[in-house]
Amino acid sequence: PLSLPPPPPLPQEEEIPELEIDVDELLDMESDDTRAARVKELLVDCYKPTEAFISGLLDKIRGMQKLSTPQKK
Repeated sequence: PLSLPPPPPLPQEEEIPELEIDVDELLDMESDDTRAARVKELLVDCYKPTEAFISGLLDKIRGMQKLSTPQKK
């Protein structure tokens, strides 16, 4: 009888590494540049484009800062 080679293994689902970004840490930083640099550091292993993510995150943080700093009347 003819013996067939075993079928190729099914591709495993790509593992998505979990990443935690400490928003409080970012809120405490002086400038957006510092924040962007920190987030870039955290995403250094990420092979997908991170620019859009970082700018979106910084926008959200700016919004949070407005909420957390008492507004002067």
